[in-house]
Amino acid sequence: MVTLEILPRSKNLRKINADTDPQTRISALIREYSKVNDIDPSRVKFSRLSEEEDPKTKKPKRINLRNDLTLEENGLDFKDYEKSTVYAKDLGPQIGWRTVFIYEYLGPILIHSLFYFFIYDPTENSYVQKISFILTLLHYLKRELETVFVHSFSSDTMPLLNLFKNSGHYWIINGLFIAGTVYAPDSYRNHSKKDEYGYLKDFIFHVSDRSKNELIILVSLFVICELSNFYCHYILMKLRSDGSRDHKIPYGFAFKFVSFPNYFFEIASWFFFALINNNWSSYLFLLVGGFTMAVWAKNKHRKYKKEFGDKYPKERKAIIPFIY
Repeated sequence: MVTLEILPRSKNLRKINADTDPQTRISALIREYSKVNDIDPSRVKFSRLSEEEDPKTKKPKRINLRNDLTLEENGLDFKDYEKSTVYAKDLGPQIGWRTVFIYEYLGPILIHSLFYFFIYDPTENSYVQKISFILTLLHYLKRELETVFVHSFSSDTMPLLNLFKNSGHYWIINGLFIAGTVYAPDSYRNHSKKDEYGYLKDFIFHVSDRSKNELIILVSLFVICELSNFYCHYILMKLRSDGSRDHKIPYGFAFKFVSFPNYFFEIASWFFFALINNNWSSYLFLLVGGFTMAVWAKNKHRKYKKEFGDKYPKERKAIIPFIY
């Protein structure tokens, strides 16, 4: 047996000394510590101080402990000392990653359906409007199924506030903006007599007419990108088929060229979607989402190269093959 000193980093938590074993998982310790503090275990995060100094603060680096690993696996050394110290922090109200994803993608499904079937008249819609609706629903139904059956997450929860921040992108830009403008009837545009708002309405509710051949090409490219995106997620799922949460290097398919081809194909899907209806809101969603995923890819790519060093393929870019 060894002694673990748990020091609080939040005022509402208590300091305790626990008799435990180096092979005890952090998740088990957090459950017991949470009972003592009468707090939800999902709110508690343990960390330890490293012997390495942070170059910015000139203080020892703080390392968060992984809940799925033991004390020993998290780097706590009891060989020379039978006592060690960890720090507990209250992260505030939490929500599951999978739950957040489900709510994020449910929003566009409901909002698009509401505008398409109830606010506007679906019998008046053109082929471009109908196809835009079908592709949107198929995309988010795919995302919901991936969330439930394919995705695995490095962490169990995130701050509850993130639910509202993350959902805003999907519910407002994709949901309200795209659904509210793309499915509008012709009476909202094509004014023969321009009033003071006529040109503005034509811009806001503009939907391009596409020939049959153009639609076949653009829809086919959209579907190819969606299937490619799914296959990337499938490859990532297989990496953790043993239940491990460790980072591993994915190989095969588009991973040969970039670290995050799932982001690349996601952006490409919405690019072809925007070309189909040619509405400003579709391009706005593409721009915001593409910029966000590019930043994610750049930061994660840098972390992978640092974590794996020479083992990580040098020829890979972050998100755009051969370029970025």
